[in-house]
Amino acid sequence: MRALVALLGLLAITWLEFQVYPGHSYLKGDTQCYVPMLERLDAPGFLSRDLVATNPTFVYTIYDEVTLALHQYGGQPFQRALEAQQLLFRFAAVLGIYLLVRSAGVGLFAALLLSAFANAISLLIAPGVFLTNPEPVPGAFAMDLVLLAVGCLTHEKPLLGGLAGGIALIYDPLIGGAFWLVLLTAMILDRQTRWLFRAALPSLLIFGLLLANLSQLQPGLGNVKSISSRFTPALADLSRMRTPNLWPSLWVGHEIWSYLFLFIAMLWAAARIWRCLNRQTRWLCLGLASLGLVSIPLAASLLAFSVVMASVTCGIAAWRAMCEWRYKESAAWSLLVLCITLNPQILNLPRVPLLDTAPISEPVRQLAQWAERDTWGSSMFLFPDAGRSSTPSIFRALSRRALWADWQSGVLVNYSDEAGREWWKRWQMTMQQPYSAKRVEDFLSLPIDYYVVEPKHKFKGVRAAFENKSFAVYDAQDLRNATGPLESAHANHARLNETLARGLYTPDGSGFVEDSSRGVQSSTIDRSK
Repeated sequence: MRALVALLGLLAITWLEFQVYPGHSYLKGDTQCYVPMLERLDAPGFLSRDLVATNPTFVYTIYDEVTLALHQYGGQPFQRALEAQQLLFRFAAVLGIYLLVRSAGVGLFAALLLSAFANAISLLIAPGVFLTNPEPVPGAFAMDLVLLAVGCLTHEKPLLGGLAGGIALIYDPLIGGAFWLVLLTAMILDRQTRWLFRAALPSLLIFGLLLANLSQLQPGLGNVKSISSRFTPALADLSRMRTPNLWPSLWVGHEIWSYLFLFIAMLWAAARIWRCLNRQTRWLCLGLASLGLVSIPLAASLLAFSVVMASVTCGIAAWRAMCEWRYKESAAWSLLVLCITLNPQILNLPRVPLLDTAPISEPVRQLAQWAERDTWGSSMFLFPDAGRSSTPSIFRALSRRALWADWQSGVLVNYSDEAGREWWKRWQMTMQQPYSAKRVEDFLSLPIDYYVVEPKHKFKGVRAAFENKSFAVYDAQDLRNATGPLESAHANHARLNETLARGLYTPDGSGFVEDSSRGVQSSTIDRSK
């Protein structure tokens, strides 16, 4: 009966966290690039000219093989295939934390509550790392599996723990490798846990060989960096500009204090509950938390381990203090757990992270449906007035049409020197400067087939190939055949608004008024003309 209650509770927590908070999203983050890569691997006839799709970054992960199998053999669209994995691994994380907490003697309902709090931790604003990522991405799956592996080992289930840790390794070698590093260290230094951790080692060998084979057989490889490759100075500067969160030197000086505070709190809580923890739990909690902190210069994503272990140990300390009638201490630990859940950068608590899990807008879907239906599969699009908006990337994933340049594609600088340089050249050429119709006219010699602009930037005297309330699409050939220089249809209206903003034109249309700052004298305009 207790097992059934626990199972129902774990399922309820998983469902609430999937649907409510932190929730789940699609094409709101890294999947804006992953989905086009998957689409290209599935149907090479599409996205053949797109920088992102032709440079997949799946060399060291089974993420693409599993997702493509669910898509091709299970008949599931990519969104459902990814969300199915996400839901399964979210349950694995909740179960892992529950098993970890229960190993310390915490009661069933308290363990469920602590599992809910620990798994509700979402975004580490700096360095931009998720513990529970709304997006279905490889790192999130690996993190969930590591938490399950930790929970299994705390209950002396080495085969199940090794299996979960091995699958984590082939989803994300960095996150999975951190778990195995702690396990190997404990096995070498502690004889009393060696028998337990040694039983999990065959999984490391099996999945390590599988990962090596997958990296050799990866289809559709672009010019992706190897694990040991280094940035050239130029690409390093470009990466700092495009993805500053990946460079600890840019944020660690003012953010490290929160993580040091949490690490000290974890050590204090661990000391208070030391007798309640078995040896393998001590090794795993302290080892992963310490590794997360010391690895900041190399892999800031591992900081998530420090945060979750701080939440778990403080939660157990709160439970033990309450059982021993130390209510003030219990309240203090409980408050700390709540604050960690709201914002892991606890010394900056007012800055609670806001996650974008809103559905994709209907105008973007309409645009993508039109492009997929009425344009060639190899067509190239440009959104010249989109700036750093994610709209072009969402369109690419939904329509399977290539983009000449967009901001999200800049993540390529971290994976491929050649693709990164090409992206930067295209971005500088077409997107970095403020939008103007004249600049679009300069792009017409580029191999771009369609230009997508906002309605306020519609071109005068040129028929749009497609139009809705948010976008107007123009065939590049129609723009080349325009009878005169390209001009915005609302150019006169825009100039009028600018004049009104300067106070030079009366709203009733009676004429100009004096602008004392410019010394302009009033004059009259005949409205009949």
